[in-house]
Amino acid sequence: MGTQDKLSKEQLASQKILEIIQDDTLPIGTRLPSERRLAQKIDMSRNTLRSAMRLLSAHGIVDIRSGSGNYILRKEIPSTLTSPVHDTNYEASAGEVLEARYIVEPVIGAHAATAATHEDIDGLEACLMRMSRASIDNLHDRMIIEDKHFRKLLAQSTGNRLIAALHECIAGRNSGTILGSRLLENEKASLFAGYVGIFNAVQNRNPEQTYTGIQHHVLCQCRLMAERNGIEMPVTITEALRRLDRKPDDEEPPERTEM
Repeated sequence: MGTQDKLSKEQLASQKILEIIQDDTLPIGTRLPSERRLAQKIDMSRNTLRSAMRLLSAHGIVDIRSGSGNYILRKEIPSTLTSPVHDTNYEASAGEVLEARYIVEPVIGAHAATAATHEDIDGLEACLMRMSRASIDNLHDRMIIEDKHFRKLLAQSTGNRLIAALHECIAGRNSGTILGSRLLENEKASLFAGYVGIFNAVQNRNPEQTYTGIQHHVLCQCRLMAERNGIEMPVTITEALRRLDRKPDDEEPPERTEM
């Protein structure tokens, strides 16, 4: 099997775009060809092209300007793009994904609570409204999409492209969510209340509340996946669930995990 056969269409498109960017005649700041022309040049669909551009944007290689085009920000290829974690053939277990979410996402959320702009918060609120409609209508696939988008917006709200890229590494693994399953009404209500609590904490610029809210939200999903799907959880998660079960309401929040 050749190298290209092992790559997703998005990754292959990204490599082709990077080859164009590496052209010495295109200095930093250059506007890339239009979507139509670039899609023809790399022989990919425009949807695949957009996905590749978002990946390159997350790595700080291109700047996507709505209504203007895509501009070259840097020419060197970051090591994160060649990391095996970006390989779609790398199969992380559900436990690995959930452990990564439990450790990383609270830190991202806490940072977002201090760095988010008014536009970021408006975007989170709009996503929350779409999520509510999807939950009411039992649109499970839409819930997964909006969940990923909500988490992505939090990562982007930090204003740090490397953090956004780190989030993309984790969010690309569908095994790290319970939202594709049929949930009882009280379970859906509880999970949605978690999103609302996280949003309110960010809106109120409260990093500690955001941190603990995301931790609790991830742990709730871990519990459901362990009970419903028999997913084996890492020791980090099982110990956190035990602490959650025995923690009185008035106890101090769990100690923050440093990245």
